[in-house]
Amino acid sequence: MLRFKSKLSLCFIIFLITLIGVAVVYIKKDYSYDINQFKIHATIIADDVWAVNPAGAKPYLQLAMHVNSYKYLTVTHLSGEPFTHLTSPALPRLDQILSKLKLIWTKKISADIHFNGRIIGRIEGEKYVRVIYPLTNIMIFLLLIMITIVFFLYLYSNRKYLEQQISERTKNLQGSERRFHDLVNLLPEMVWEADYLGKITYANQIAMHRLGLSERLEQPVSWSSFVVPGLQQQAASYFEASLRGDDPGLKEFRLVSSGGGAFPVLLRSSPILEDEITVGTRFIAIDISDRHALEEQLRRAQKMKAIGLMAGGVAHDLNNILSGVINYPELMLIDLPDDSPLRRPLQAIRKSGLQAAAVVSDLLTVARGVAAVKVVIDPRSLIREYLDSPEFYQLTAFNPQLSVNTNFSADIHRISCSPVHVKKCLMNLVTNAFEAINGKGTITIATANRFITAEPDEGTSLAAGEYAVITVRDNGPGILAKDLKHIFEPFYTKKTMGRSGTGLGLAVVWNTMKDHDGTVTVTSDKNGTVFDLYFPRTQAQHTINKETADLAVYRGTGQTILVVDDEQQQRDIAIQVLSSLGYRVSSVASGEEAVACVQNTPFDLIVLDMIMGPGMNGRETYEKIIVISPGQKAIISSGFSRDTEVKTTQSLGARGFISKPYTMEQLAKIVFNGLHETVPDRHIP
Repeated sequence: MLRFKSKLSLCFIIFLITLIGVAVVYIKKDYSYDINQFKIHATIIADDVWAVNPAGAKPYLQLAMHVNSYKYLTVTHLSGEPFTHLTSPALPRLDQILSKLKLIWTKKISADIHFNGRIIGRIEGEKYVRVIYPLTNIMIFLLLIMITIVFFLYLYSNRKYLEQQISERTKNLQGSERRFHDLVNLLPEMVWEADYLGKITYANQIAMHRLGLSERLEQPVSWSSFVVPGLQQQAASYFEASLRGDDPGLKEFRLVSSGGGAFPVLLRSSPILEDEITVGTRFIAIDISDRHALEEQLRRAQKMKAIGLMAGGVAHDLNNILSGVINYPELMLIDLPDDSPLRRPLQAIRKSGLQAAAVVSDLLTVARGVAAVKVVIDPRSLIREYLDSPEFYQLTAFNPQLSVNTNFSADIHRISCSPVHVKKCLMNLVTNAFEAINGKGTITIATANRFITAEPDEGTSLAAGEYAVITVRDNGPGILAKDLKHIFEPFYTKKTMGRSGTGLGLAVVWNTMKDHDGTVTVTSDKNGTVFDLYFPRTQAQHTINKETADLAVYRGTGQTILVVDDEQQQRDIAIQVLSSLGYRVSSVASGEEAVACVQNTPFDLIVLDMIMGPGMNGRETYEKIIVISPGQKAIISSGFSRDTEVKTTQSLGARGFISKPYTMEQLAKIVFNGLHETVPDRHIP
């Protein structure tokens, strides 16, 4: 009965909507008809208006008023002068009542009178709108249709009532079962049921997919057969505990996927009861592969941090030691004649020191510090410089069967980078590619622009934006999957240590890219390996590199320099180098001594070591110095990296930074620039 009442209400609503719709359509058509009629009236009386013949137009207008129910009609000339005016008699009694009830209303209509394409006047009027009469007829017709429909609906509802009562219970049961299956299939976890013998009787879609059960459900299969060998006895014990009603809790197992690989899961189960009798067990398995991967990443990050701290400390000490190996030969070479037999061994010592410094630079890069100035440059020029380097020529000379191709994008973005370190990344990747190929092969170096969306691109966690990408591709045998996740770890190498590699090459690449706010990605299969270096695009202009090897340009004119360093050898080297360049040099061994010295004697420039022994470091020393001597010019020297302390010191006013070990030319340039650069009194933001 309730259903019938709802249908009756629906029919009534449809009736009202239909009636309103018909009324709206009818009124709109009536209005359009009235406009057209008014235009016709204007056309018919146009000749009489042109001839100024009101008597000729009046009979027609009287007929039009009667036929079209106009309250009045007024015709005027274009100048506004009246032509004629007609008024209709009073409305019949019924129409007057309907008019008071607003069921009959009036509307104003007007139209221009045209003659020979010209407007010669205007006809205006007010029309009685009597749509109530036709709409009443339409309403009666629709009401009869609705009554007929309601009658048939009443008969149909009574007929179907019992059938619906029966089918509703069946549908509810089927709906509940369907909702259960849908909800279970929507779960991201695997769900299955097993009978008392452990045979799988039901599995949701993800379990079917991960375990390859789509075809095997037709044949009874034990869930324990998907447990990796070695854990099946534990699985049997877990299953028995669940059947007994004991809560085995969460248990970690490794299952075999449909592809044959194993993956870790957390398993939870509960018994299936029918009439208080256990007939099986219901399982839910949570894939924890991502959690294991995150744990592995955390262990790797901790390992990298520990190695980085060790590498940074070792590099700092080695750089101080290597300063003597590099600088003393340079000082000796200045005084030796060109034909001296000592020149060659001294140059060899200096070269060995520079090569050792390059290895230390790798250690510093692993320690997440790139002690170098970044410049804006076209990445193609870096690749060309590397391809013209002696290291590359030596590599190709030992591997004549391998060819190197380039594929450069014509509109590659500019990047801000340390050219030395980027070329070192290229050298490491190309060297690895050469050593990966046995026999003939091809290595391709390419550049391209890529746009990264807001979503991380292929797990690289890059911020959205434009990037310049350098690609190194080889057609070697590829990298094994078990090795691929370890290749960026320091000292992880498949090469012969000490002969073909140190195990730092790809770690240097990884950390260099991180220091450049980019990333490196790698893909590898049997057809070869591809490394992509992502550099953020910069809008800055190209850096103009002005270099000269003539040290005379950087000679001093007696300016006073204070060298602050806790290493005696480093102080001696700096004193000899700077004295030979025409500066008056003093030195102290600690920050406290430097502050005391500045209180008594002004200096044109301070060469300040960043990391010193017990006592103040470089930043703390400079903070106290600028209180005594505001605007004091200083450059920073460090055997470690441009870390937070260095950046803070630079923000206080220190401009230059030079990494140890440095050459005479490097020291001469930075001291000269530090002396001739104006340093503001206030802190630099």
